[in-house]
Amino acid sequence: MEKSANAFIKDIVNSPIGIKSGANLTDTINKLLTHKISRLIITDSQKPIGIVSEKDILTYLYKEKLHKSINEVSVNEIMHDIFFINGTSTITEASQFMIDNRCSSVAIDSPDNFVGIVTKTDLTKFYWKNHLGKNKVSNHMSVNYFSAFNNDALYDVIKTMLGFGISRMIITDRKRKPLGIISTGNIFRTVLDMECIESTKKSLELGNYQEFWSRYGEFCAQPAEKVMSRGIITVRANEDLANACQIIIEKEINALGVEDSDGQLAGILGKRDVLLALASMH
Repeated sequence: MEKSANAFIKDIVNSPIGIKSGANLTDTINKLLTHKISRLIITDSQKPIGIVSEKDILTYLYKEKLHKSINEVSVNEIMHDIFFINGTSTITEASQFMIDNRCSSVAIDSPDNFVGIVTKTDLTKFYWKNHLGKNKVSNHMSVNYFSAFNNDALYDVIKTMLGFGISRMIITDRKRKPLGIISTGNIFRTVLDMECIESTKKSLELGNYQEFWSRYGEFCAQPAEKVMSRGIITVRANEDLANACQIIIEKEINALGVEDSDGQLAGILGKRDVLLALASMH
């Protein structure tokens, strides 16, 4: 049975995946990647005390220029407060709340009565299951998107992503032909690989690796194409929005490329675009 956007947000709530207070940054990133999620609830004695996202971690690594391994950084240093919303808020109201507060998830009720969380992924799945035939992709895709050249330094790509609050960029060649996409997940995987290499070097006593940029300078200087995911999953602009949401959920991705009638990349459809669609349903 289909539900309207006036259904209660509590009807689609999920038990969140969490990590204990005091966990280090490597374990936090590993858990994000293992479960293919973009945030974790931080708990202390099973009570939620904060939340951490991929963007929070990327910002921290970029700005702090650490003089220690990420194994030595506690998740508590970078977590932030959780946004709570009443469980009787509608899907439309919750979507608008998330847009207004620029958050990718909301917790239901209060810290003392923590029911669970709802994410952009949950709302994208809700749209897929309940709004077939209501909208076309072209009505809600973002025609303006950020891109970088395949030989641009990763440092500059990260700078743009953080400066504009985005979690992915399209990577193109010099003729603007799309080659792939780079996301926080791509960067996390590379950082963890660097940590594994660093641990091996230390165990072999091959030198002093105290300085952050002595370990990550090479990582940040490499071209974007070395880290990107090759190829972009696309849909046509005239595709039903619910079908596009289905692809996002089933492929476990955050965004789709949108092609025009000539097969050219005309825009991007992300989960935030789906929230905007839900927020517009009164």
